[in-house]
Amino acid sequence: MKEHRTIKLIKESNYLPEVPKSFGEILNMLLEPYNFHMDEFVEKFSKHPELAKVILQVINYNSRLEREIDNIRDAVVYLGAKNVKIIAISFITRLLLPDRKGRAKIFDNTTYWKHSIGGSIAGFMIADKTGLCNKEKMFTYGLIHDIGVTVLDICLPEQLDKIRSLQNKGVHQIAAEKIVLGGITHAEIGLWLCKEWGLPDEIAAIVGYHHTPLLTSEYTTEVYIMYLADAISTNYYRNLMGDEKTFNYSEKIMESLGIAKSFVDDIIRILPVEVEKVKRKIEFNF
Repeated sequence: MKEHRTIKLIKESNYLPEVPKSFGEILNMLLEPYNFHMDEFVEKFSKHPELAKVILQVINYNSRLEREIDNIRDAVVYLGAKNVKIIAISFITRLLLPDRKGRAKIFDNTTYWKHSIGGSIAGFMIADKTGLCNKEKMFTYGLIHDIGVTVLDICLPEQLDKIRSLQNKGVHQIAAEKIVLGGITHAEIGLWLCKEWGLPDEIAAIVGYHHTPLLTSEYTTEVYIMYLADAISTNYYRNLMGDEKTFNYSEKIMESLGIAKSFVDDIIRILPVEVEKVKRKIEFNF
């Protein structure tokens, strides 16, 4: 994969941020918050001053504390590992976008960001309904599941615009990506990036297989949930873009999760309002 011409173009673009492997180590520690040592956690955070700055900004902006929190140790104690994890993944997703609009001209990043949030909300609701995995975890993963698209937006915006142009002519997104990118998709690009940055294997599985869930042999429950959540949010996104086509959900996946069509309809109904609520909460200035 790393030798594919599109991956080479991404590397040669000089737009891809360099993220030390220790960032992935931080996320791994946050996935198991009861097992990590605070001193080691703080030491790893010291290698990421921009992330630390964002977390401190969020906590001091949104809280009514008597004093300003000025260190990561106190911030983690106050926010809890769950909230720090959400902020960290939101940060790394938005890190790929130096401004609110992204670099592509036809592709609308602001609208697509709503799709990512929609996937987060749908994943949360499915996990909550089924009890098959941690719902907060699935919300967090929704923010990063399409990181391959954001890589294209910042590194290869012309190719992303070509993909969007094909979609406007009725070509399916995955087919359009394979045509423009030489046989690979945003999911495969995202999987490569997860490996490159040392992100947790569980996140890599979500990112790499949320369009092809039956191909994964690890973290199948999480991948199945994100597949369904992404499909629900894809229909929401298409409505935002004025596209009347709908995505058909895999009955096999729904059956394996114990999800009825009526529950999917419930998510679809409330998703637009919930996306706007969450969007206001998680967007912050870097």
